[in-house]
Amino acid sequence: MPDDETIRIESTRDPDRERACLIEWGPLQCYASVADVRATALDLVTCAAYAEMMMKLVDVGLPAAQVSAFASDLLSDSGRTQFGTATTLSLLPAGSSKRREALVLVSRGSMRGALSPYEARGMALQWMETAEATESDCLVATAARTALGYDEDGIEALFAALRKLRGWPDA
Repeated sequence: MPDDETIRIESTRDPDRERACLIEWGPLQCYASVADVRATALDLVTCAAYAEMMMKLVDVGLPAAQVSAFASDLLSDSGRTQFGTATTLSLLPAGSSKRREALVLVSRGSMRGALSPYEARGMALQWMETAEATESDCLVATAARTALGYDEDGIEALFAALRKLRGWPDA
């Protein structure tokens, strides 16, 4: 994906002050739970593997339409019709038989993009790290509130400091 279409994620709290991850993609800005972020991270890895498998089958000579039908059958047998979650992104393994390239298609609302399997795995790692940071941030905030008596302004300052330490822009 070009830099102006980069999907960003960071640890934060949603407007109701609940722990959440902020996802930004172009004009899109949404909050997702830690559980949904983790599930999407796993789905990114799964889609990357499916996409690579599909391209390997095309490489050994199977017709692209047959490979697509095979992958669809595998997905329906597993009970999956799509990857990702309603609060994060929709994901779909794909491949370009013309370019001989495995892809993970990414979408949400009007936003559309494609990742290489390598990029999808890197994004999955970043999303897992952000989910863990969100959990940690909330534990630290709870401890600061209970043990040190921080008020909401102090908690907001704490979150800003944590974002800065991680190299994330202040939200």
